[in-house]
Amino acid sequence: MNEALRMAAIAFADGIEQMVCTPHLFNGLSNDPLFPEIEDRVSELQNAIGGTGLKVFPGSEVRVTTDFPTQAQEKLFTALNRKTYVLVELPTPSVPKGAQLWFKNLKLQGINPILAHPERNIEIQRYPWIVAELVADGVLTQVTAMSVAGQFGPAAKICADSLLRHNCVHFLATDTHRPEKRPPVLSRGRDAAAAIIGTDAARVLVEDNPLAVIRGESIAPPAVMPYEVPPGAVRSFFDRLFHR
Repeated sequence: MNEALRMAAIAFADGIEQMVCTPHLFNGLSNDPLFPEIEDRVSELQNAIGGTGLKVFPGSEVRVTTDFPTQAQEKLFTALNRKTYVLVELPTPSVPKGAQLWFKNLKLQGINPILAHPERNIEIQRYPWIVAELVADGVLTQVTAMSVAGQFGPAAKICADSLLRHNCVHFLATDTHRPEKRPPVLSRGRDAAAAIIGTDAARVLVEDNPLAVIRGESIAPPAVMPYEVPPGAVRSFFDRLFHR
């Protein structure tokens, strides 16, 4: 609790007013449906923060697996603030073959997937147009602010900047883990994004779109700017599946 309160204070001092708590699920850290405990812990944290500081909401970050659509049907994970959006993450090295179909199944269930930190996926760093195809299918993406600020290394920074320029980013988030290591600071990433896409567009990624998620409202993102795929590169998501 002391660590959580320190993180809440850092976030609030950085200008963050509301934050969804998204512990990992189904990735080897937490393998049980723990959402009742998540909601209880978030409530305890809010009581400790009080009514004049950061507002926190329950959620989870769900690892994409072959069981993902079934987990959704059985409601084994927590939607962001109990609404219609779910934060999902891919394995770091690659994009699973079934991911595009799994995301479509989620949409058919009335669940809106938000893909977390695609810029840190090694395969997406090589083929960023994979994200453009997912976004065209209705998947939203959340890039880590530290990536845009260059704090996750050059590969993540280059990929994040490219996704921003192609209208493939819908949220910036802290993805905070500790007060010292990966602290809950959003402003540096927002300012770095503003240098690429402009102040108004960057504000949408940290204010308008996140607020819509918390309220369970729809988001109408701008059209994706098509990628120019280099000659000889894997051209599309489906090409990648059949030419591994």
